[in-house]
Amino acid sequence: MNLIATFPTLIDVEFKKSRHKHSLLLLAIAVLFNYFYLFHGNTPDQQAWYNVLYAIPLIDTLILSVLMAVIASQSVDMEHKGAMWNLLPTLESRASIYLGKLLYGFIHLTLFCLLQMGMVILMGVRLGYEGNIPFSLIGITFLAELVSGMIVYQVQCLLSLLFPSQFAALSIGFGGTLTGLFLAYVSTKAWTPWSVLLSLSPIGMDYQRATRTVTLFLRRITPLEILTALIYLLGIFLLGLYLFTKTEPGALSIGAGRYKASRSVHSALPVELIKLKRNPIWIPFLLIPLISAVIGTFNFTQNQGVLQNTWADLWTQQSLFLGMFFLAPLVGILCSLLWRMEHQGSNWNLMLTVTTPEKLVKDKWMTAVLLSSVCILWIALIYLFTGKIILRLPGEVPELFWIRMLSAAVCLAAISAVQSMLSMIFRSFAVPISLAFVGSIAGLWLTVKGAYYAVPYSMLIYGMGSSSITGELNVPVLLASCCFYILGALTCSILFLKKSDARTHV
Repeated sequence: MNLIATFPTLIDVEFKKSRHKHSLLLLAIAVLFNYFYLFHGNTPDQQAWYNVLYAIPLIDTLILSVLMAVIASQSVDMEHKGAMWNLLPTLESRASIYLGKLLYGFIHLTLFCLLQMGMVILMGVRLGYEGNIPFSLIGITFLAELVSGMIVYQVQCLLSLLFPSQFAALSIGFGGTLTGLFLAYVSTKAWTPWSVLLSLSPIGMDYQRATRTVTLFLRRITPLEILTALIYLLGIFLLGLYLFTKTEPGALSIGAGRYKASRSVHSALPVELIKLKRNPIWIPFLLIPLISAVIGTFNFTQNQGVLQNTWADLWTQQSLFLGMFFLAPLVGILCSLLWRMEHQGSNWNLMLTVTTPEKLVKDKWMTAVLLSSVCILWIALIYLFTGKIILRLPGEVPELFWIRMLSAAVCLAAISAVQSMLSMIFRSFAVPISLAFVGSIAGLWLTVKGAYYAVPYSMLIYGMGSSSITGELNVPVLLASCCFYILGALTCSILFLKKSDARTHV
C-alpha cells in the first residue's frame, strides 16, 4: 500500500523533470505524422477501414518506437548526473522510482493512442468510409499499441539505465527500430521487441505476385503471438525491476569508470576528437548501415519476381529506409553527444573562457562532418562488396553512384550544421534527435512534392538517391541549398553563443 501511495508523487516528479523538454509536443507531432500517412491524399475505397488499421502498425513500428525511445531517455537521463543514483534511494525506494518512470511512460503512451484512435474514428466518419465503425478492431489495435509501446519503452529505460551516455541507448534503439521496420516486410512474427506491434495486428495482407494485387483480410491473432508479447512485457519488466532495485549504483552503468586516464594532458588529436576518445561512437555508425544492408540484401534476393537483378534495385533496397529515416537522426545523436559535456555543470561558461565561439562551433561541426563522411564511405563499401563479391551482379555500378555519395556527404554536412545548432540550444539530449527524425519525415513529404531543396533532410533523400539512384540529380541547386543551411546554421550558432551564458541558457 505504501508503494501505491507514492505513485502520484513520483509521477508528479517525473512530469516536473520533463518541463521544458517538450514531451507533449512530441506526442502532437507523432499524431500529426500519423494523420499525413493515414489520411492525407488517400482516396477511400471499399477496404478503407482495413487500409487504415493495417497501416497503423507499419507506421507506428517506426514512429512509436522512436517516440518511446526519446521519452525513456528523457526520463532516465537525469539520474546519471552527479550522485543522483546514490541520492534517490535515500528519498524513495528504488522500486517506486522504477515504477514511477514506467507510469510516466504509460501515461504518454495512452494519451498518444487515445488521440490516434480518436483521429481514426473522426476522419473515417468525415471521409465517409463504407460500413460501420469497426470498434472491436480499433480496440484490438489500441491494446496492441499499448502492449508493444510499453515493451519498447521498458527496453529503452533499461538501455538508458545501463549506458550513462544516452548516445548508446538511443543508437541501439534506432538499430532495433530499423530491424523491426525491415522485418515488417519479411514476417509478422515478433522476432524482436520492436516487431511485437505487427504480430498483434488484427488485419493481414495477401499479395499475389502474378497479378500484383493486394487484398486485406481479418486475421486471427494466435495464442502464441499473445504469449510472446506477454513474455516480452513481463520478462523485460522483471529484468528492469531487478537492475533498478538489486544492483549497486556503481555496477549499473556499462562502461562507467572503466577507462583509464591518459598519461598526458596533451594530445595530437583536436579537442572534440579527444572528447570522443574511447567512446563507442563508431559502433552505431558501422552497425546501423550494416543492418540496413543485410536486411535490404535479403529482401532483394527474396523478391526477384518484383525487383530486377540490377545495381539500381540493390541500392534502393539497401538505402531506402537508411536515407529516408535513420541517417539524419544518427547525425543528431552524434551532435547531441558533442554538446553534452558543455551542458553539464558550469561548463557552458568555462568553455567560453578558453576558446572563441567561432572556433567552438567550427570544431564541433567539422567533427560531425568527418564522422558522417566516414559513414557514407562505409555505406558505399558495403554496397560495392555486396554487389560485386556476394551477389556478383552483372554490369557496372551506375555512373551517378559516386556523385550521389558526394552529394550525400554534402547533405550530411548541412544536417550536421543544423543538428549542432539544435543540440547547442536544447539542453535535452533527446529533443534534437527527435527533431532530426521529424525533419526526416517532413523531408520525405517535401521530396514527394518536388521541394527537395527546402530542407537539408529532404536534400539527403534526393541527393542520396534512396528511391532511385539513376534518377535526376540537380547538383547546382543541391549545393546552393546545402551552403545556405551550413552558413545560416553556423552563423546562428555563433551569435547564440555570444549572447548566452549558463544563467540565461535555458
